Amino acid sequence: MTDPSHYRVDAYAKVTGRAEYAADVKPQGCLIALALRAVMGPARIVAIDTAKACALTGVVDVFTHEDADRLGWKSTPAIDALSAEHLGRDALGDAASKGPAYRPLISQEVLFAGQWIAIVVAETIEIAREALSLMQVELAAWTPPQSFPIWPGPFFAGDMQHAFDTTRTIGPLTIYQRETYQTPMQLHQPMEPTATTAIWQGGRVTLHDSTQGVQAVRDYVAASLDLSADKVRVQSPYVGGGFGAKNQVWPHQALAAHLARVIGRPVCMQLTRADMAVASGHRSETRQIVELEADAQGRLGLLRHESHVPTSLKGGFFEPCGLNSLLLYKAARIEVSHHVTRHPIPTPTPFRAPGETPGSFALETALDELACKLGQDPVALRMQNFATRDHYHQRAWSSNDLSECYRLGAERIGWHLRNPTPRQRERDGRLVGLGMATTAYPAPALPASVRLSLSDAGALRVETSATDIGTGMRTLLAQQVIATLGVNPADVEVVLGDSTLPDAPTAGRSKSTASVLPAAAQACRALLTTLDQWDPHPPGNTALHERLRRAGRHELTVEGRSAGLSADKGLSFYSFGAHFVEVELDEPISRLRVTRVVSAIDCGRILNQRLATSQIRGGVTFGIGMAIMEHGLRHPASNRILTDNFADYAVPVHADVPEIEVVFSNKSDAAMNELGARGVGEIGLPGLAAAIGNAAFNACGRRGRSLPLSPEALCCPRDLRG
Repeated sequence: MTDPSHYRVDAYAKVTGRAEYAADVKPQGCLIALALRAVMGPARIVAIDTAKACALTGVVDVFTHEDADRLGWKSTPAIDALSAEHLGRDALGDAASKGPAYRPLISQEVLFAGQWIAIVVAETIEIAREALSLMQVELAAWTPPQSFPIWPGPFFAGDMQHAFDTTRTIGPLTIYQRETYQTPMQLHQPMEPTATTAIWQGGRVTLHDSTQGVQAVRDYVAASLDLSADKVRVQSPYVGGGFGAKNQVWPHQALAAHLARVIGRPVCMQLTRADMAVASGHRSETRQIVELEADAQGRLGLLRHESHVPTSLKGGFFEPCGLNSLLLYKAARIEVSHHVTRHPIPTPTPFRAPGETPGSFALETALDELACKLGQDPVALRMQNFATRDHYHQRAWSSNDLSECYRLGAERIGWHLRNPTPRQRERDGRLVGLGMATTAYPAPALPASVRLSLSDAGALRVETSATDIGTGMRTLLAQQVIATLGVNPADVEVVLGDSTLPDAPTAGRSKSTASVLPAAAQACRALLTTLDQWDPHPPGNTALHERLRRAGRHELTVEGRSAGLSADKGLSFYSFGAHFVEVELDEPISRLRVTRVVSAIDCGRILNQRLATSQIRGGVTFGIGMAIMEHGLRHPASNRILTDNFADYAVPVHADVPEIEVVFSNKSDAAMNELGARGVGEIGLPGLAAAIGNAAFNACGRRGRSLPLSPEALCCPRDLRG
């Protein structure tokens, strides 16, 4: 029988509606806050007439930039630095800007279309919406001063260009290729829209927040309110998806606290879907140029990856597309550069596998094109250039089972049946193609703490500030203590997402499992060690709580801590994998469908097969959307995002998702941690869009170098005429 602890322990609470999310918390007298968005940008506010909105029955207050002092709302170097610190430390430190972050309602400046320029606080959401419609705004076009430099993070030193030679020796270079690849803006679309409910009591504020990192929010909000951190509590027990949108600290989280303090009543600030497009980040568009040179055997002499990416006028996160190109393949010379320019757009933010996702589309498509020119199998070409070590950092891999992933994926998809010549296979009148691509993603781990409290009644409480954004952290913690301590699953309670609990890093960058689970293992050992000291000679099979009673104690509380990864290990920690995809192309109606996916993944030891498989399938579904659907668009004149809703922005639904087979090499990474496990949250996404594009080429012989793949790219004019 399958161990029941392997199932999600919070499944019942979620499917029955008992799980309480941030916007569900609306205490007696709670008000609703909604934001007015600027219709153009960059611009300056000439006038805002709030009289009619203020006069509407049920409106409690209206705030604009003229009320910044009344709100205690300002931007200071300390607040900006704290925001950048948390973005850099927990999100993507090797690509985060150190520049000041965007903060609304502090001046007449409108940096981008969609920027919040007023806040209405009302008794109900309907009244707040009506009040927004009554406000009169006059904006004037404005050219912002070009005084916002890009401050590259520690990874991108100097001009953000990297060039180095490996020790590889190859024959004369005979094949040269240079192509341009483009990916569009993508919008986060988690099931739960972002929300913050702020409640003040006796000079302290509690935030019920949909965030991936409660401690980051606590510190930022405390700085904004000019309070000590112990006067701010952030609770986020359930989060309905994050993907990066809830990873950075955003202005609304502090704004809710400021509004509630001024008004003297609880305030819930819930972002609409349109708000999320401009106020919780996005993945920016990219233009990438990949140059490859190889000898007749397909050995790479040059890999040059040049990325052109935008960022906002303030802040400065950008897509570091060339990360995998630095280390995934062994070329004699590798050159990677990022050219970042500022534009009047909302602030981009990390978005599930930032950098590696758009970058892998360019790199893995280019390699497929090279394989075609050489007449070589795409898998064989990659194995020919397999990087047996991390040549960029000059370190050995902690573990690398990528070659096994190639073998497993090819075997499961039936790669030996693939005809390398396009347009050779049909099914029910539709062209069929097979394609593949490599995926790779860093495997970090940060220090974390877990507390265990055992009572003499048998209850065992597991506590940590880590959040579960749907990945299954609550289940993994329960599974760990149940297996280690042999306790009754019904007696285990896992409490997460509270800033008053032991420290844990923000959930993101695929690091939660590798950070938190070793701390739980250490806590289990500490509990057993203490019981052995108190009760050294128990009869066999004596329950833990009975041993506690034998020692004359009512409760035992211990804490375990993991150290994270240390640089002195001298190893490069990464996860790897390979996606194999089958597609069908119905040329007369220009419809491309993904019909089968096999993803073979090396994430070290798999702690919970069910949860890990679910994460990879989720990443694959993301990749399907990226390849054939998702396309964020801006108005060419006003810069307003046009696709800020589900009517105009398509994401995969059940009918779009094919059979997805996930297979893990399940090779323990002993250098990573005592569990041998690495994170799985993002590795399923990079490379998937390229694998789909490569399969489409195999089906029809036409190459799509821009996403989403369009009928014009895949079907010739004769096909389009039917």
